[in-house]
Amino acid sequence: MAKRLNPIIRFTRALFPIVVGLLIVVVAFEAWIVYRVTHPVRTAFSITPAHYQIFTGDSMAWSEEQWDNSDGTKATGWFLRGVTGAPAIILNHGYGKNRSELLNLGVKLCEAGYHVLLPDLRGHGKSPVTYSSLGSYEKGDVSAAINFAKSKKNAQGQLLTDGSRIGLYGVSIGGYAAVTATPENLTVKVVIADGLYPKPDSMTQRMVQETFNTSPSFVNQFANWGLQAYFAGTYGESSAAESLSRFKDQKLWLITYPSSNAQLEELNKTTLDLFQQAQFPKDVARLDKSRSELSDAYEDRIIAIFRKDLAR
Repeated sequence: MAKRLNPIIRFTRALFPIVVGLLIVVVAFEAWIVYRVTHPVRTAFSITPAHYQIFTGDSMAWSEEQWDNSDGTKATGWFLRGVTGAPAIILNHGYGKNRSELLNLGVKLCEAGYHVLLPDLRGHGKSPVTYSSLGSYEKGDVSAAINFAKSKKNAQGQLLTDGSRIGLYGVSIGGYAAVTATPENLTVKVVIADGLYPKPDSMTQRMVQETFNTSPSFVNQFANWGLQAYFAGTYGESSAAESLSRFKDQKLWLITYPSSNAQLEELNKTTLDLFQQAQFPKDVARLDKSRSELSDAYEDRIIAIFRKDLAR
Protein backbone atom coordinates (compact mmCIF):
# COMPACT_ATOMS: atom_id res chain seq x y z
CA MET A 1 0.00 0.00 0.00
CA ALA A 2 1.32 3.45 -0.96
CA LYS A 3 2.20 5.66 1.91
CA ARG A 4 -0.21 8.57 2.31
CA LEU A 5 1.36 12.04 2.44
CA ASN A 6 0.91 14.31 5.40
CA PRO A 7 -2.09 16.64 4.74
CA ILE A 8 0.11 19.71 5.33
CA ILE A 9 2.60 18.51 2.70
CA ARG A 10 -0.19 17.80 0.25
CA PHE A 11 -1.67 21.25 0.84
CA THR A 12 1.74 22.89 0.43
CA ARG A 13 2.37 21.04 -2.83
CA ALA A 14 -1.02 22.06 -4.14
CA LEU A 15 -0.54 25.66 -3.09
CA PHE A 16 3.03 26.03 -4.39
CA PRO A 17 2.16 26.37 -8.13
CA ILE A 18 -0.52 28.93 -7.29
CA VAL A 19 1.93 31.02 -5.24
CA VAL A 20 4.58 30.81 -7.96
CA GLY A 21 1.99 31.79 -10.57
CA LEU A 22 0.89 34.78 -8.53
CA LEU A 23 4.49 35.88 -8.02
CA ILE A 24 5.13 35.67 -11.76
CA VAL A 25 2.03 37.79 -12.43
CA VAL A 26 3.04 40.37 -9.80
CA VAL A 27 6.63 40.60 -11.08
CA ALA A 28 5.45 40.86 -14.69
CA PHE A 29 2.95 43.58 -13.72
CA GLU A 30 5.62 45.50 -11.84
CA ALA A 31 8.08 45.16 -14.74
CA TRP A 32 5.42 46.47 -17.12
CA ILE A 33 4.76 49.52 -14.92
CA VAL A 34 8.49 50.26 -14.65
CA TYR A 35 8.92 49.99 -18.41
CA ARG A 36 5.85 52.13 -19.05
CA VAL A 37 7.16 54.90 -16.77
CA THR A 38 10.81 54.82 -17.82
CA HIS A 39 10.21 54.46 -21.57
CA PRO A 40 7.81 57.21 -22.66
CA VAL A 41 6.62 56.98 -26.25
CA ARG A 42 9.07 58.94 -28.36
CA THR A 43 7.54 61.70 -30.43
CA ALA A 44 8.85 63.14 -33.69
CA PHE A 45 10.01 66.74 -33.93
CA SER A 46 7.08 69.01 -34.73
CA ILE A 47 9.48 71.63 -36.08
CA THR A 48 13.25 72.16 -36.40
CA PRO A 49 15.50 75.23 -36.67
CA ALA A 50 15.72 74.57 -40.42
CA HIS A 51 12.01 75.40 -40.69
CA TYR A 52 12.63 78.80 -39.11
CA GLN A 53 15.35 79.57 -41.61
CA ILE A 54 12.70 79.57 -44.33
CA PHE A 55 11.50 82.82 -42.77
CA THR A 56 14.72 84.18 -41.25
CA GLY A 57 17.16 83.13 -43.98
CA ASP A 58 20.63 82.54 -42.56
CA SER A 59 20.25 85.19 -39.86
CA MET A 60 19.81 82.52 -37.16
CA ALA A 61 22.93 80.43 -36.70
CA TRP A 62 22.28 77.01 -35.23
CA SER A 63 23.87 73.58 -35.05
CA GLU A 64 23.06 70.00 -34.12
CA GLU A 65 25.28 69.08 -31.17
CA GLN A 66 26.33 66.05 -29.15
CA TRP A 67 28.14 65.99 -25.81
CA ASP A 68 28.90 63.65 -22.90
CA ASN A 69 26.67 63.28 -19.87
CA SER A 70 28.25 62.87 -16.44
CA ASP A 71 27.55 59.10 -16.46
CA GLY A 72 29.33 58.58 -19.80
CA THR A 73 26.17 58.46 -21.94
CA LYS A 74 25.66 60.83 -24.86
CA ALA A 75 23.32 63.81 -25.11
CA THR A 76 22.02 65.55 -28.23
CA GLY A 77 20.46 68.93 -28.83
CA TRP A 78 20.26 72.12 -30.86
CA PHE A 79 22.47 75.10 -30.11
CA LEU A 80 21.11 78.47 -31.23
CA ARG A 81 23.87 81.06 -31.40
CA GLY A 82 23.20 84.49 -29.92
CA VAL A 83 25.50 87.47 -29.42
CA THR A 84 29.10 86.71 -28.45
CA GLY A 85 29.54 87.20 -24.71
CA ALA A 86 25.83 86.84 -23.91
CA PRO A 87 24.55 84.38 -21.29
CA ALA A 88 23.39 80.91 -22.35
CA ILE A 89 19.93 79.63 -21.50
CA ILE A 90 19.17 75.90 -21.42
CA LEU A 91 15.57 74.88 -22.16
CA ASN A 92 14.49 71.49 -20.84
CA HIS A 93 11.30 70.01 -22.28
CA GLY A 94 8.58 68.07 -20.46
CA TYR A 95 8.03 64.35 -19.93
CA GLY A 96 6.95 62.56 -23.11
CA LYS A 97 7.98 65.52 -25.30
CA ASN A 98 11.19 66.49 -27.08
CA ARG A 99 13.35 69.54 -27.72
CA SER A 100 11.03 70.88 -30.44
CA GLU A 101 8.40 71.59 -27.74
CA LEU A 102 10.41 74.66 -26.68
CA LEU A 103 11.99 75.65 -29.99
CA ASN A 104 9.71 78.64 -30.56
CA LEU A 105 10.67 80.00 -27.14
CA GLY A 106 14.31 79.25 -27.95
CA VAL A 107 14.18 81.16 -31.23
CA LYS A 108 12.68 84.19 -29.49
CA LEU A 109 15.39 84.10 -26.82
CA CYS A 110 18.03 83.81 -29.54
CA GLU A 111 16.53 86.84 -31.32
CA ALA A 112 16.88 88.66 -27.99
CA GLY A 113 20.62 87.92 -28.14
CA TYR A 114 20.89 84.91 -25.81
CA HIS A 115 22.61 81.66 -26.70
CA VAL A 116 20.14 78.80 -26.34
CA LEU A 117 20.74 75.08 -25.87
CA LEU A 118 17.79 72.72 -26.34
CA PRO A 119 18.68 69.15 -25.31
CA ASP A 120 16.60 66.02 -25.67
CA LEU A 121 16.32 64.60 -22.17
CA ARG A 122 17.30 60.96 -21.85
CA GLY A 123 14.66 58.56 -23.12
CA HIS A 124 13.11 61.32 -25.25
CA GLY A 125 13.43 62.62 -28.79
CA LYS A 126 16.68 61.54 -30.39
CA SER A 127 18.56 60.94 -27.16
CA PRO A 128 20.67 57.77 -27.55
CA VAL A 129 19.87 56.88 -23.92
CA THR A 130 16.98 54.42 -23.96
CA TYR A 131 15.35 55.26 -20.63
CA SER A 132 14.12 58.14 -18.49
CA SER A 133 14.83 58.23 -14.75
CA LEU A 134 12.11 60.83 -14.01
CA GLY A 135 14.73 63.29 -12.84
CA SER A 136 17.27 61.22 -10.92
CA TYR A 137 19.91 61.08 -13.69
CA GLU A 138 18.54 64.10 -15.56
CA LYS A 139 19.93 66.28 -12.78
CA GLY A 140 23.46 65.33 -13.84
CA ASP A 141 22.51 65.66 -17.51
CA VAL A 142 21.56 69.31 -16.97
CA SER A 143 24.94 69.91 -15.31
CA ALA A 144 26.64 68.38 -18.36
CA ALA A 145 24.57 70.61 -20.66
CA ILE A 146 25.63 73.66 -18.63
CA ASN A 147 29.31 72.73 -19.01
CA PHE A 148 28.84 72.14 -22.73
CA ALA A 149 27.15 75.52 -23.25
CA LYS A 150 29.95 77.26 -21.35
CA SER A 151 32.57 75.58 -23.54
CA LYS A 152 31.16 76.67 -26.93
CA LYS A 153 33.67 78.63 -29.04
CA ASN A 154 33.60 80.54 -32.30
CA ALA A 155 35.80 79.90 -35.33
CA GLN A 156 38.58 82.00 -33.78
CA GLY A 157 38.62 79.86 -30.62
CA GLN A 158 36.94 82.49 -28.44
CA LEU A 159 34.29 81.48 -25.93
CA LEU A 160 30.84 82.37 -27.20
CA THR A 161 28.96 82.51 -23.93
CA ASP A 162 29.26 84.38 -20.66
CA GLY A 163 30.05 81.27 -18.62
CA SER A 164 29.54 83.12 -15.34
CA ARG A 165 25.80 83.64 -15.97
CA ILE A 166 23.59 80.76 -17.06
CA GLY A 167 19.80 80.56 -17.19
CA LEU A 168 17.67 77.41 -16.89
CA TYR A 169 14.07 76.76 -17.83
CA GLY A 170 12.18 73.48 -17.61
CA VAL A 171 8.75 71.88 -17.75
CA SER A 172 7.77 68.97 -15.43
CA ILE A 173 10.76 66.59 -15.58
CA GLY A 174 12.79 69.37 -17.21
CA GLY A 175 11.90 71.75 -14.39
CA TYR A 176 12.75 69.17 -11.73
CA ALA A 177 16.12 68.47 -13.36
CA ALA A 178 16.87 72.20 -13.64
CA VAL A 179 16.01 72.90 -9.99
CA THR A 180 17.96 69.95 -8.59
CA ALA A 181 21.02 70.75 -10.75
CA THR A 182 21.17 74.42 -9.74
CA PRO A 183 22.83 74.14 -6.27
CA GLU A 184 25.81 72.30 -7.84
CA ASN A 185 26.19 74.95 -10.56
CA LEU A 186 26.77 78.37 -9.04
CA THR A 187 27.03 79.99 -12.48
CA VAL A 188 23.28 79.41 -12.82
CA LYS A 189 21.76 82.76 -11.89
CA VAL A 190 18.11 82.22 -12.86
CA VAL A 191 15.97 79.08 -12.99
CA ILE A 192 12.33 78.98 -14.12
CA ALA A 193 10.30 75.82 -13.47
CA ASP A 194 6.81 75.05 -14.77
CA GLY A 195 5.00 72.04 -13.28
CA LEU A 196 7.67 71.37 -10.67
CA TYR A 197 7.12 68.19 -8.64
CA PRO A 198 8.83 67.39 -5.30
CA LYS A 199 10.37 63.96 -6.08
CA PRO A 200 10.48 61.46 -8.99
CA ASP A 201 7.84 59.28 -7.32
CA SER A 202 5.38 62.16 -7.73
CA MET A 203 5.78 61.89 -11.50
CA THR A 204 5.43 58.11 -11.21
CA GLN A 205 2.10 58.56 -9.46
CA ARG A 206 0.94 60.89 -12.22
CA MET A 207 1.84 58.29 -14.84
CA VAL A 208 -0.01 55.58 -12.87
CA GLN A 209 -3.02 57.91 -12.69
CA GLU A 210 -2.94 58.52 -16.45
CA THR A 211 -2.49 54.83 -17.24
CA PHE A 212 -5.23 53.41 -15.00
CA ASN A 213 -7.40 56.51 -14.53
CA THR A 214 -6.87 55.95 -10.83
CA SER A 215 -3.89 55.87 -8.50
CA PRO A 216 -4.18 52.99 -5.97
CA SER A 217 -1.55 53.18 -3.25
CA PHE A 218 -0.53 49.53 -3.74
CA VAL A 219 0.18 50.14 -7.44
CA ASN A 220 2.27 53.22 -6.59
CA GLN A 221 4.17 51.15 -4.05
CA PHE A 222 4.78 48.41 -6.62
CA ALA A 223 6.07 51.02 -9.04
CA ASN A 224 8.41 52.54 -6.45
CA TRP A 225 9.81 49.13 -5.49
CA GLY A 226 10.37 48.30 -9.13
CA LEU A 227 12.05 51.64 -9.89
CA GLN A 228 14.29 51.34 -6.84
CA ALA A 229 15.42 47.95 -8.13
CA TYR A 230 15.72 49.15 -11.74
CA PHE A 231 17.97 52.07 -10.78
CA ALA A 232 19.86 50.15 -8.09
CA GLY A 233 18.76 52.42 -5.25
CA THR A 234 19.53 55.77 -6.94
CA TYR A 235 15.89 56.47 -7.78
CA GLY A 236 14.62 59.45 -5.83
CA GLU A 237 17.90 60.21 -4.04
CA SER A 238 17.42 63.95 -4.51
CA SER A 239 14.36 66.12 -3.96
CA ALA A 240 13.28 69.53 -5.15
CA ALA A 241 12.73 70.78 -1.59
CA GLU A 242 16.23 69.80 -0.48
CA SER A 243 17.75 71.40 -3.57
CA LEU A 244 15.75 74.62 -3.16
CA SER A 245 17.08 74.95 0.40
CA ARG A 246 20.64 75.05 -1.02
CA PHE A 247 20.20 77.83 -3.59
CA LYS A 248 22.90 80.49 -3.13
CA ASP A 249 21.63 83.86 -4.37
CA GLN A 250 20.20 82.12 -7.42
CA LYS A 251 16.85 83.53 -8.52
CA LEU A 252 13.97 81.05 -8.60
CA TRP A 253 10.77 81.50 -10.58
CA LEU A 254 7.92 79.02 -10.26
CA ILE A 255 4.91 79.10 -12.57
CA THR A 256 1.34 78.31 -11.60
CA TYR A 257 -2.00 78.63 -13.37
CA PRO A 258 -5.56 77.58 -12.54
CA SER A 259 -6.96 74.36 -13.92
CA SER A 260 -10.21 72.43 -13.70
CA ASN A 261 -8.14 69.24 -13.77
CA ALA A 262 -7.82 67.94 -10.19
CA GLN A 263 -4.37 66.49 -10.86
CA LEU A 264 -3.03 69.81 -12.17
CA GLU A 265 -4.62 71.68 -9.28
CA GLU A 266 -2.78 69.37 -6.91
CA LEU A 267 0.42 70.12 -8.83
CA ASN A 268 -0.21 73.86 -8.37
CA LYS A 269 -0.61 73.33 -4.63
CA THR A 270 2.62 71.32 -4.54
CA THR A 271 4.38 74.07 -6.49
CA LEU A 272 3.31 76.70 -3.96
CA ASP A 273 4.37 74.45 -1.07
CA LEU A 274 7.81 74.12 -2.64
CA PHE A 275 7.95 77.87 -3.16
CA GLN A 276 7.49 78.39 0.58
CA GLN A 277 10.51 76.16 1.25
CA ALA A 278 12.75 77.91 -1.27
CA GLN A 279 15.48 80.39 -0.38
CA PHE A 280 15.28 84.02 -1.46
CA PRO A 281 15.46 85.51 -4.06
CA LYS A 282 12.33 83.87 -5.43
CA ASP A 283 9.11 84.78 -7.19
CA VAL A 284 5.93 83.18 -8.59
CA ALA A 285 4.45 83.88 -12.00
CA ARG A 286 0.72 83.35 -11.45
CA LEU A 287 -0.79 83.05 -14.90
CA ASP A 288 -4.51 83.06 -15.59
CA LYS A 289 -4.25 80.38 -18.27
CA SER A 290 -2.05 77.38 -19.06
CA ARG A 291 1.07 77.41 -21.20
CA SER A 292 -0.74 75.88 -24.18
CA GLU A 293 -3.63 78.35 -23.90
CA LEU A 294 -1.44 81.44 -23.59
CA SER A 295 1.13 80.37 -26.20
CA ASP A 296 2.91 83.56 -27.37
CA ALA A 297 1.90 85.49 -24.25
CA TYR A 298 3.41 82.74 -22.09
CA GLU A 299 6.68 82.79 -24.04
CA ASP A 300 6.83 86.58 -23.85
CA ARG A 301 6.48 86.34 -20.06
CA ILE A 302 9.40 83.90 -19.86
CA ILE A 303 11.53 86.14 -22.06
CA ALA A 304 10.65 89.17 -19.91
CA ILE A 305 11.83 87.30 -16.80
CA PHE A 306 15.17 86.44 -18.39
CA ARG A 307 15.60 90.01 -19.69
CA LYS A 308 15.07 91.30 -16.16
CA ASP A 309 17.01 88.74 -14.08
CA LEU A 310 19.62 87.62 -16.63
CA ALA A 311 20.10 90.85 -18.52
CA ARG A 312 22.56 90.91 -21.39
